[in-house]
Amino acid sequence: MTSPANALHDPQVAPSAQKAVALVTGASSGIGLATARRFAAAGYRVAVNHVDQEAVAEAVAAEIGGRAYWTDVSDPVAVATMVDDIEGELGPIAVAVCNAGIYEERSLAELEDEIWERTIRVHLGGCFHVAREVVPRMRSRGSGSIVTVSSEMAIVGGTKATHYIAAKTAIVGFTRALAREVAPTIRVNALAPGPVDTPLLQERFKVPAYTDTLPLRRIGRPEEIADVILVLAETAWCTGAVWSLNGGVVIQ
Repeated sequence: MTSPANALHDPQVAPSAQKAVALVTGASSGIGLATARRFAAAGYRVAVNHVDQEAVAEAVAAEIGGRAYWTDVSDPVAVATMVDDIEGELGPIAVAVCNAGIYEERSLAELEDEIWERTIRVHLGGCFHVAREVVPRMRSRGSGSIVTVSSEMAIVGGTKATHYIAAKTAIVGFTRALAREVAPTIRVNALAPGPVDTPLLQERFKVPAYTDTLPLRRIGRPEEIADVILVLAETAWCTGAVWSLNGGVVIQ
């Protein structure tokens, strides 16, 4: 595996010295926010995608020298417009990080059609809509990298989350299939994080009664996830992979 610094010289990803553009969806908080900052620190110009977080996203974009884009990734027309705008305003998208997500606990008996469909549309649909827009452009330029964000729950399951786990598991299959379809021009990889200290994480996962059960005895930090997303985006000989980063929740 090459380091991020060395991988920048690989033809699969434009050098950060040339201000390559990275799109990060769901970038106004949590893992997405940390990822936007990490890519900016690595030399990318970042498109900060958000929904209903305009003030935060604008502040983040100003902080890192990027630009904020309000777009619901479940809407294919909106995603197409966003990608057009990004490439017109920032330049060609070298890396797309499909991170946008939502989470509401619901048992199967409580799970309404609207919540089920919205969860699938945002998680899986968001990956699909972004990929469908960026892949032809990346192919025409001869390079590109896509990173999707799944979950360790796609591997081990969970309770009151069939809708969320179904979507996150589908992202793994989508990533593996797309990686084969678009190789060797574009690399596609997935990250399956464990419990991370973000606004989506339930409080019961933040207490010692839970963290003491983990081999590493703590939940993750968004910055730790962002570091690996950057490595996945830039590692030249890696595609179709699903990386587990979870403090030992999953050991395979």
